[in-house]
Amino acid sequence: MNYYKAILQYDGTNYFGFQWQKDIPTIQDTLNQSLAKLIGGKITTMGASRTDTGVHALEQFVKISCENEIDCDHLITELNKSLSPQVKCLSLVPCEGTFKPAMDSVSKEYRYLFTNISQTNCSDQKFITNNPFSLDFDLMKKCAEMMVGEHDFKNFYSTASDIKTTTRDILLCELSEVDPHTVLPQIDLFLLPQDLRRCYQLRIVGNGFLKQMVRHIMSAIWAVGRGKISLEEFSSLLNGPKQEKKFWKVASPRGLYLYKINTSKGVF
Repeated sequence: MNYYKAILQYDGTNYFGFQWQKDIPTIQDTLNQSLAKLIGGKITTMGASRTDTGVHALEQFVKISCENEIDCDHLITELNKSLSPQVKCLSLVPCEGTFKPAMDSVSKEYRYLFTNISQTNCSDQKFITNNPFSLDFDLMKKCAEMMVGEHDFKNFYSTASDIKTTTRDILLCELSEVDPHTVLPQIDLFLLPQDLRRCYQLRIVGNGFLKQMVRHIMSAIWAVGRGKISLEEFSSLLNGPKQEKKFWKVASPRGLYLYKINTSKGVF
């Protein structure tokens, strides 16, 4: 077998996440179909992150295992012609057969972009979510600071397949005001309104994430910002026992980006 590492970038709006699902459009499925047409033979792919339905990626690592040897320069050109306009292959290089994208990722960085205005056009919300309610950003920033460190996120994820533990180590979590055009610079997949020069960003880096965990965290921080739950209640949800009651709806995937995958410690 021959092994290659690809880096993909994608607009996840019309896809049911990265991972292959039968008869459902996913990023992995469209990649597999294009590879089968171009190189033939037995092919398998493995991603570093599943990413949920509607979530975008600026940097997704994928290991390609195939029977036939690949001319990387030629294939990346043909692959980008074959893939849907919402998916782009940024690079393709040979790698070791032992490379495992998920296991070899030291940390992943996600960014959630949102505006805070009373009304907005639906077309403007394709890549940035809007929260129209009055928000206390000082309290919200305190919530973000509390996230840093090792915590049990049992109250901040959606139940899915069996997992060994809900404990994760958050290396960085910060809420700031940004120009979205600097966060997504000159990327054709994510066209933003030219006059949209101010939004908010939740930047979070961790050694791993549970299903919809970042979107739960974003919703929980909004809940504190709106006064629906107190800072003390937020802390209890983060450090206390499992709560059966849900205090928020999961935030929209539109504003969420798998931004970077770190393969060596200390790289942010």
